[in-house]
Amino acid sequence: MGKVTGFLEFEREKVHKQPVPERLKHWREFEERTPDEMLKRQGARCMDCGIPFCHKGCPLGNIIPDWNDLVYRGRWREAIDRL
Repeated sequence: MGKVTGFLEFEREKVHKQPVPERLKHWREFEERTPDEMLKRQGARCMDCGIPFCHKGCPLGNIIPDWNDLVYRGRWREAIDRL
């Protein structure tokens, strides 16, 4: 899953959002598109912890560790299909 040392190598990155004063001017999305490279880095942070609470916490039952691994490896079509 992901990169074995990814959790130590890559810091957690937050999604970029428009400032609140800008959001108040429209009804469009306020989260900016996340670059693919950032998504891959974040997918690499998956620790393969053995007890994936992220999977258990997903209301849709998605297997998040597998999905993170596919994103990390750039296998976007498979990642989408996995959801």
